[in-house]
Amino acid sequence: MDIHQMTATDLLAAFARGQLSSVEATRALVARIEAHDDATNAVVVRRFHAALAEAEAADAARASGAEVGPLCGLPITLKENLDLEGFDSTMGLVAHQGRPAQRDAVVVAALRRAGAVVLGKTNVPQLLLAQETENAIWGVTKNPWNLDRVPGGSSGGEAAAIAAGYAPLGYGTDIGGSIRIPAHFCGIAGLKPTVDRVSRRGQQGAIAGQELVEAQGGPMARSVDDLALVMRVLDPVAQSATDPAVPPLPIGDAAALDLKGLRVGWYDEDGYLAPTASIRRAVRAARDALEAAGATLVDFRPPDRGEVVFLWLTAMTSDGGRTVDGRLAGEAASPQLKPSRQALALPGTARRLMAAVLERTGDRRVARLLRAVGEKGVADWWAMAARRTAMRRAEFDAWAAADLDAVICPPHATPAMSHRQSGDFALALSYPFRYSLLDFPAGVVPVTRVRADDVQAPLPGADRIEQKQADIDRESVGLPVGVQVVARPWREDVALAVMRAIEAAARDADGYPNTPLDPGHR
Repeated sequence: MDIHQMTATDLLAAFARGQLSSVEATRALVARIEAHDDATNAVVVRRFHAALAEAEAADAARASGAEVGPLCGLPITLKENLDLEGFDSTMGLVAHQGRPAQRDAVVVAALRRAGAVVLGKTNVPQLLLAQETENAIWGVTKNPWNLDRVPGGSSGGEAAAIAAGYAPLGYGTDIGGSIRIPAHFCGIAGLKPTVDRVSRRGQQGAIAGQELVEAQGGPMARSVDDLALVMRVLDPVAQSATDPAVPPLPIGDAAALDLKGLRVGWYDEDGYLAPTASIRRAVRAARDALEAAGATLVDFRPPDRGEVVFLWLTAMTSDGGRTVDGRLAGEAASPQLKPSRQALALPGTARRLMAAVLERTGDRRVARLLRAVGEKGVADWWAMAARRTAMRRAEFDAWAAADLDAVICPPHATPAMSHRQSGDFALALSYPFRYSLLDFPAGVVPVTRVRADDVQAPLPGADRIEQKQADIDRESVGLPVGVQVVARPWREDVALAVMRAIEAAARDADGYPNTPLDPGHR
């Protein structure tokens, strides 16, 4: 097995046995990036010289018999918006260049104290607000499975780097699917924990102070065991000493959980927008795998039909777009942000008129969106917060009524889209938006790849969102497909245990999306 094919757990075991050094692993991954990243453009901030020096120090510490951290000498990458001392966290904004972080983000510091060697930082979309990864500083990141497709966003550079074998694991952030969408699109695993499960200090975001729906950082890797490893290293009890938002609540051991005692709900469509056939097939395959592993599977339907989409978008635009406009500070909006900027620039009366016209022509989703977005007053904001809390409690009560420990469901409505297709496709995000808005921990694990017989034409009468969904799916054969796994708040160990069982079954099935792969060669 080549070094770039090894998981983080594999590498650390090889280091401990003396079969491989950190310097050898770091050099191999640097060579891999230099050989292939011209195709993907994933690792945009590079610190290779410093990483090699840190790898040498890690090897020396291990050779001396000194006590070393659990990640000693392990090469990793980080999403660009995470503070790394001495480097910018631009979020793709030209104006934010030349403002290096004065200290590491709390999670970055914890990973480095554990011995991780940071190779560099990975690309993001402008202001982290897109399902694809493009900005004016570094340009476009491409999906290693198909360079004509996106790796997702906003942790798209991180997912592409891991899928292409540039690093065994990394760390991203997620406010509406920004870890889960790239994991699904690129065929890797990722976890969005409960908000404040691990520290968010030093994690930069687009709209400071918008706290109705919040971003949370989490690990991304090619194996679920590596995700669990990172969550153990990021000990919330230790982090609570440096971040008052983090409760000192230990994370359970996913490997110790017995699936035979778990009740897992499942649904392959939420009643708002049915996903493509390949995604529904993946959810059913995961359901069957969990049942074979001894879990009890329960047919489940979420309490509402798509309201999460509109409440998420209403919250994110409730200042009328002024915060984003201020962050852009005269820079041109990226192609992915232009549709939302144009909609918010319209007077309210014009949006309402357009909504009425669209509703009469059958575009009810877009019509409702135009009525939802735009500036809101304080009373409206309070009403939104109250509605979000009521929806969260309704979801929790529905789980309690069914006695569920976890739920499996689609991660998205489609496989990876083509470049610049995402700007007017936010209405397809009910599946990842739900568990960000309601703040349940959620991960994605790869299951299969799109088959030719999965691809279907849209039904007669399809609206513009369904038509775009069909356009994306039309050329998707061979792309990876994941399944979303959700647990009760603060039970990341349960989510990881369920993901682990799905992964174990999926790896042996035909069509599993094996990574890493050479970019563009599937």
